[in-house]
Amino acid sequence: MKTFLDEQFSDLEQELKMTDKSKRLLRNKILQNTYISKKRNLKMYTLVATTVCFLILIMSPFYSTTMASLVSKIIPISITPSFSSNQENSNLTSQLVKLVEGEGYTVSSVGITPSPYTIEISLILKGSILKLKQATDELEPKINNYLYENGYDEYELKFLEVTEASTNDKADDTSSLYDKVREIVKEVFSSYGYAKEADYELAGLKETWFSNIVLIDMPDHIQQSKQIIADIEKEIESQDLDIKDIEVNTFNFEHRRQDNRWAYIASDIYDAMAGKSTYQLTGVSYKVKARHSYVYIKTDLAKSPSEESIQQIELAIQEYLALPDTKEQIQSDKYTIQILLKNDKSFVKITN
Repeated sequence: MKTFLDEQFSDLEQELKMTDKSKRLLRNKILQNTYISKKRNLKMYTLVATTVCFLILIMSPFYSTTMASLVSKIIPISITPSFSSNQENSNLTSQLVKLVEGEGYTVSSVGITPSPYTIEISLILKGSILKLKQATDELEPKINNYLYENGYDEYELKFLEVTEASTNDKADDTSSLYDKVREIVKEVFSSYGYAKEADYELAGLKETWFSNIVLIDMPDHIQQSKQIIADIEKEIESQDLDIKDIEVNTFNFEHRRQDNRWAYIASDIYDAMAGKSTYQLTGVSYKVKARHSYVYIKTDLAKSPSEESIQQIELAIQEYLALPDTKEQIQSDKYTIQILLKNDKSFVKITN
């Protein structure tokens, strides 16, 4: 008998042509939900790449003995659109950065990973007075208190020290090259009347021993693809960029756009309940099939929670879906969102 994961991988692999742009959106936000401090203005050039589907690996929940009482409590759920430009980012990583910087420390990054749930905080500690142990002793109880008050009882804290020099170097060189190629790609596509498509085309750079390869995603409705690639090659040569080749992958443009939109939505819903043993989340997946978006939130619950808990979850999701920013993100997409028990039976199902 196929398991939930088998079925999801099978459906996704056969029905989708999903780029790593979406895959890494989920990976960065869920599997490795990382916040990089804006003060350092690092370029997230690795956010884009090529194909396949994404499903977060199932992980076993762990419970803090000192916080076990939270398991039976109903924790308030607030789902915040990560794609909104009209409000302050209120996700967990951003809030932790705010908390740590409020204590006078400089944050390099905050990352969240599952299996087991871990929050990794990288600090830039200047001078000989501030030591990592001192920072850990000062910050750990305050962060644990914040997590406890907000219902997070599955996270282990880990503090690291980094230097400003270690965060730049090669990344800056690659980022600069990526930006130059990205500008060329956008200009060429726009010159052929495909300005709307231009933001989806540069899938990334593949480093080799001697040079780099540009990865281009080409919508299958574009008739002038050969001319466009030829023009991009000419411009790269004229600027003498360190590029030796271009690899092209075709895709369905409308399918890709819908797929990218739901990467954010699936992540937002998952993030609102992850790390709280009340909900015992173990994974999330999503797919787009026949223009219908499907989101599956997997839990380790053996039986349905109380009716009050179910109503609260449904209300939180409905309120999130009703937000103007979320409506704009969804557009006219048909969707089904399910939260599943350990045996894959749905106890929350929301569809339009």
